[in-house]
Amino acid sequence: MPIAEVSARSFRWINITGATADDAPEIRYLREHFPYFSALDIKDCVSTGQRPKLEVYDRYAFLVLMFPIYNRQTREIESSEIDFFIGKDFLITIHDNKRHVLEETFKEFHAQAKSSNEAPDVLLTVIDLINKLLGACFPMLDHISLDLHAIERLIFRGKEREMVQEILVTRRNIVDFRKIMQAQKNTIKKLTLAQRVLGLPNAEHVGNVLSNTVERSKEIWDNLEAFKEAVEALQATNESLISYRLNDVMKTYTTISVVIFTLTLITTIFAARLPHTPLIETDYGFYAMLGILLVVALSAVGIFKWKRWL
Repeated sequence: MPIAEVSARSFRWINITGATADDAPEIRYLREHFPYFSALDIKDCVSTGQRPKLEVYDRYAFLVLMFPIYNRQTREIESSEIDFFIGKDFLITIHDNKRHVLEETFKEFHAQAKSSNEAPDVLLTVIDLINKLLGACFPMLDHISLDLHAIERLIFRGKEREMVQEILVTRRNIVDFRKIMQAQKNTIKKLTLAQRVLGLPNAEHVGNVLSNTVERSKEIWDNLEAFKEAVEALQATNESLISYRLNDVMKTYTTISVVIFTLTLITTIFAARLPHTPLIETDYGFYAMLGILLVVALSAVGIFKWKRWL
């Protein structure tokens, strides 16, 4: 359903999906039932590519967070935006329904609301949801780590050229992941400001839980930093190996060219058939010429090896 609502005593969680246009029913619902919401905040729910941010007002806080999603078809990490309207007795989440973790958490909350006699803490609910969304990032980190190990093994097995594209794909995903998570940690930290302004309870407990969430976000960022350094090192190593093998090929072709040039020069001299040219009129001149060319070719190759040019 585009708009789903769960009530637990004095608390409401409204989960909205499919708000893709300014005149969509979901957006009209927000304007009608929450007229005090800022028009800019509602507009941000429709537009994509927002940066993580937190805006705090007298009656509510507006939180925008970005989370990564792996597209298996394009092998690309894409960003998925989730918008939160946080009030004293309500929580509104708006998203594109690509994060299954959010839907599962909403269903769990629905089941718990039926059996609980206490109103949930709105900020703890938000932080718990963010924790689960951050937790869903770790399988993607594991996938990137496995890709890096596979690339490293194949690079040193003589598959440098095949790994060029794999390295670029992995590097692009790490860069995209970093762009999504870069401002996440500082935005999550600001939730304490929303707690103070809105007068939400359990300040000490919320502070401890929020601190753990910030640490989880920092852990993701630290992994991405390590991956960034690793993929850059692998790319430099791969380019060095390709360059080294190319130099070997060029050395071989240069040696062949020099040998062929020398042999061509000798045969051209004898082909001139000038007076007093040796071996021209002898019975075994042809075979003698082949012997001379063979000796010259072997001597040239020997000189190249002695000089370590080959």
